[in-house]
Amino acid sequence: MKFLLFTLALISCSMLYSQETKNKAAPFVRVYDLNGIKISKGRIASLTDTSLVVGPIEKPVNIEVTGIGFIKTKRSAGNNILWGAAIGAGTGAILGFASGGENEWWGKGEGAGGFGLIFGVMGSGIGAITAIIKNSKTFPIDGDVIKWKAFREAIEE
Repeated sequence: MKFLLFTLALISCSMLYSQETKNKAAPFVRVYDLNGIKISKGRIASLTDTSLVVGPIEKPVNIEVTGIGFIKTKRSAGNNILWGAAIGAGTGAILGFASGGENEWWGKGEGAGGFGLIFGVMGSGIGAITAIIKNSKTFPIDGDVIKWKAFREAIEE
């Protein structure tokens, strides 16, 4: 009986090990023109010698290298702050609603609002801290094919 259990355990472990790993998602980029105005954002769909294709499969945007001023990787700091505030406010509202009651000096609604506000502010602070340490990179392209080639090599690694 012990041998049977040992064999089943070994077989199940080998099956777990043989699972295919998923491909890493394409990096999220923000593309700016030569005047510094954002012209597109999204995940990289493809890179060629002369263009960048960004966005979802349904509506990809093809951008010529000669029109690219610079490219920033990852999302903006505001995205981190917004997500932190939303998660904090939601968590605080649930906790405040659960802690309020008939015999307390605050009701369920007041507790939800107060805790939601406090946790929302704390969450936005945490989002700001994560924005600082997320290691976003800026690649100046300036319409130059040589700089574009360096960007492609850096992204494809």
